[in-house]
Amino acid sequence: MASYHVYGRAFAGSLIVEFMLREAGLDYTISFPDDAERASPEYRLKNPTGKIPVLTCPDGGQVFESLAIVQYLSQFCPHLLPASGSAAEKTYLSVLAMLGATMYPAYHRQHHTYQYGPEAAWPEIQSLARAVNDQLYDYIEGVLNPYICGEMLTPADFYLYMISRWNLDKDAMRASRPKLASALDRLYTHPSIAATLASQPKRK
Repeated sequence: MASYHVYGRAFAGSLIVEFMLREAGLDYTISFPDDAERASPEYRLKNPTGKIPVLTCPDGGQVFESLAIVQYLSQFCPHLLPASGSAAEKTYLSVLAMLGATMYPAYHRQHHTYQYGPEAAWPEIQSLARAVNDQLYDYIEGVLNPYICGEMLTPADFYLYMISRWNLDKDAMRASRPKLASALDRLYTHPSIAATLASQPKRK
């Protein structure tokens, strides 16, 4: 029987896909295409941007973009989804979209600044991106109780854990945000997250 396959990169945006697959109890394999493979015409048929993650499904169909993959895999994790129409659902959908559409790109501007302007502008680009993320973390600190939707764990919490790993000053991120620090510590020990982190290939 065919399983799911993930095209990813160690400790990068494919983490959320693995968190969700493990949480759903779905079998999968994963590969880590290099720059040359992701630039190939064959890979561009999977994702026209050449980025990760991409999820290949047992029927041969593919889903790309992390938010789309979370939405797709959520159908297999009903225990992670707030009730339809509830206040918690509104919070969940809003925060998940904020993490993927605003915070993720801000981290990309910090880690891949060369793609966004001339070298002379890099410090300003990075500073502005950090300011965006600081503002969003302050908002999340006010929402957490203890998770984004109260006692209920959702895919947004998994996404938050993934994205927080990319912060360039984790001590500062946590120092003034005790609820965020506590939530991240709990998430680190969640079985689906812990198993995924343990399975990542060693960085060269």
